[in-house]
Amino acid sequence: MLSSVRVVSYLCLGLLLSAFALSGDPAFAQDPARTITGTVQNQDLRRVPQASVEVKDQEGTVVGTAVANDAGEFSVELPSEGTYSVSAVQDTYRSEYAIVKVGAEAPVPLSLTLSKTKEIALEVVSPLAPIQYKASSETYALSRKEIEALPRGNNNELHDVLLTIPSAVYGSLKQVHIRQDHANLQLRIDGVPIPDTVSSTFSDVISPRAWERADIILGGMEAQYGNKTAAVLDITTKSGTKPSFGSVQMMGGSNKTINPSFEYGGTIGEKFRFYILNSHTATNRGIEPPTLGRTVYHGQSERNQTFIRGDYQHDNKNNFTWLFLNSVAKYQIPTAPGGELDPSGQMLPLLQGSRPGFSPVASQAIDEFQKENNQYGHMVWRHDVNANNFFSLSGYMRHTRATFKTDPLNLLAYTADPAEPFSAADQDRNAYSTGLRFDYTYVHSKQHLIKAGFQLDRTQSVNKTRLFTFLDDGAGNPTGDLLSLNADNRQIGYRQEFWIQDQWSPNDQWTFNLGLRGDIVQYQRNEGQVSPRIGVSYKYNPSNVFHVFYGRMFTPPNLEAISFAKLNTLGTRAQPEDLTNNTVRAERAHYFEVGSYHALNRYATLQFTGWYKLSNFLSDAGQFGTTPLLNYFAFERGWQRGIDGALKLQLTENLTARGNVAWGQCKGYGLQSGHFLLEAKEIADINSQGGVFCDHMQTLTSSAIVSYRLLERTTFTGQMLFASGLRTSENEDAKTNSTHSPSYTIYNLSIAHVFPLPWEGQKFLLGFDIVNLLDQRYYINQGEGSIGLGVSHAGMPRSFFFRGQWFF
Repeated sequence: MLSSVRVVSYLCLGLLLSAFALSGDPAFAQDPARTITGTVQNQDLRRVPQASVEVKDQEGTVVGTAVANDAGEFSVELPSEGTYSVSAVQDTYRSEYAIVKVGAEAPVPLSLTLSKTKEIALEVVSPLAPIQYKASSETYALSRKEIEALPRGNNNELHDVLLTIPSAVYGSLKQVHIRQDHANLQLRIDGVPIPDTVSSTFSDVISPRAWERADIILGGMEAQYGNKTAAVLDITTKSGTKPSFGSVQMMGGSNKTINPSFEYGGTIGEKFRFYILNSHTATNRGIEPPTLGRTVYHGQSERNQTFIRGDYQHDNKNNFTWLFLNSVAKYQIPTAPGGELDPSGQMLPLLQGSRPGFSPVASQAIDEFQKENNQYGHMVWRHDVNANNFFSLSGYMRHTRATFKTDPLNLLAYTADPAEPFSAADQDRNAYSTGLRFDYTYVHSKQHLIKAGFQLDRTQSVNKTRLFTFLDDGAGNPTGDLLSLNADNRQIGYRQEFWIQDQWSPNDQWTFNLGLRGDIVQYQRNEGQVSPRIGVSYKYNPSNVFHVFYGRMFTPPNLEAISFAKLNTLGTRAQPEDLTNNTVRAERAHYFEVGSYHALNRYATLQFTGWYKLSNFLSDAGQFGTTPLLNYFAFERGWQRGIDGALKLQLTENLTARGNVAWGQCKGYGLQSGHFLLEAKEIADINSQGGVFCDHMQTLTSSAIVSYRLLERTTFTGQMLFASGLRTSENEDAKTNSTHSPSYTIYNLSIAHVFPLPWEGQKFLLGFDIVNLLDQRYYINQGEGSIGLGVSHAGMPRSFFFRGQWFF
């Protein structure tokens, strides 16, 4: 394996050297006197890739167009000398027009800064953006307007928005599995990766209300992307503008839902901009219940989110951004009625012996809940050394805590089979993460765009457990008084990442993305890997682009989600069936991707991607017991494969649509770690010759959205979500994950109307939404039928929501 890594590394290095050797090839030179060059950037100096640049002559005729590359750089060669105007646009942002005279000397490079367009322009829907032709990965973008057009608008949560992108599978507890990976999603805010939470993305930290846009990379990662590699979600958040803007919104309806929110953005002086958001949500479906239908037992939840961003523009070369996020939530754990009390006749006498007079409640009255507390902040310095050199330096810190409280006596009173290992447990997980990240970009020439950098991270994780169980009498029966076992597991882990990447474009048709990264972690064991990344993109013509990619991936386990193994349960009924306690290993994978982009016309784009991932120590996680906190385990080896396609349409000025469909599989062989979490039968199935399908696998997944704007102010939206079903087994005797849950299709509808108000710049939006229009009854997953799922989770029945939003 090491020799193969060296061979690929040498190949990557050789291609880099060849790239520099060929960079001066005169065959691809332009006439500098007739070439307009420059960069596109946001107001915070962050370069903007894929922005459209347009050049017009004095008669207003478009004479040249370009698309900014990953460094925000563009170049347009003009047919003749003269005076021209140049502007850039992306979504609802546009730069001011720059006037350029083209003559005997080369024009001075331009810097086009995007800012929000006027309100009248927000209603204009332009044709689809040009396709990406230099990336060696599948890319997908979501704008603020696309999010607001969804049923429930920007009141949707993170997982609801992600389910509209290709190959995104919903797995309950707000988890989204992309490309047949268990989560493995890298979330970035304004280019800075956010550390993992102890709750495994269970509670949203950043609301889609704060998004301006999201750029999503699905596989085919360049060298600067590591750690989490199934997908990268890079969120550009809202920032203050001049004049200022704000809104107050109230959304509520079915499931006892109420969701007020407030946002405001503005400026102080000429250099400081700010944006603040607060949102409070209360509902009785904070966690999906184990019961179908409208009745939810013990499901109330509350959550409050705060987002603050400040930008200080020191000068034209230096910008500082400060960001703070806070999320506080409390969730009741839903229960099911009709549970059988002490079917064995052994538990109730033991519980009453430990607590005289104990009388169990009905199963739906069992009282378990979880509290979550997440804070995150970062400071970013962005600096332009000159037109060809720029960097960002960021420092970040995150605190995350989740506390699960059980109802031990009542829960144990409903133990189905005391002959199997059983227990009830409180858990308290706490983690602090601090880190430093440096990203440097060098525009060497038109042929070479070079990126390099590093990231250093320190995480301290504390996992406290209090376990309730009974002694084993030696024959597999519980005996004695109720035991309370306590343990405290503390871990400190360090991660270092280094990378260099060259985007080499020898001509307008070919682009070679060549990168090399190194990862080192000091967790429960010290591990590392040198990972080459090689991608090739070929532009057959402006309407058809093809790419291939190969890369090595290194994914260490979440330090916060490593299972608790120090608790001594020997001689108790909580003793696992398999006492193996292997130290967890980082996943190491070979990843392959082939894809294409097609602009069918100005109003339709289509993309296809096929991918295959071959892994050692394939990572997974599960919900063991009733707690929503997940625990990590891994297979010895495994593979994932799939194909997806996505279509975006701008059918008319008022009618837009997008949709996707994906097929995929995931399989694991042999259990590397987490033996004490699984049953003996599950372990035997995993270790069998044929292995098992992954519990988060879904063979077919599809989504579609159609939006129509009537008479400028009324918008109708329809949404479809199809799932063929997550893996499960028909009964206890069948092989683990040998079949799948029933498929389901969800239809959502929305209507929203904007009322102009008599005060300048103000309006009021009134919306009505229906979720699950046909009242489809379905399970997202089915509890004990698959690995690591303690309870079932049912989908939302037909629900109605109203929303009103005042913009000022």
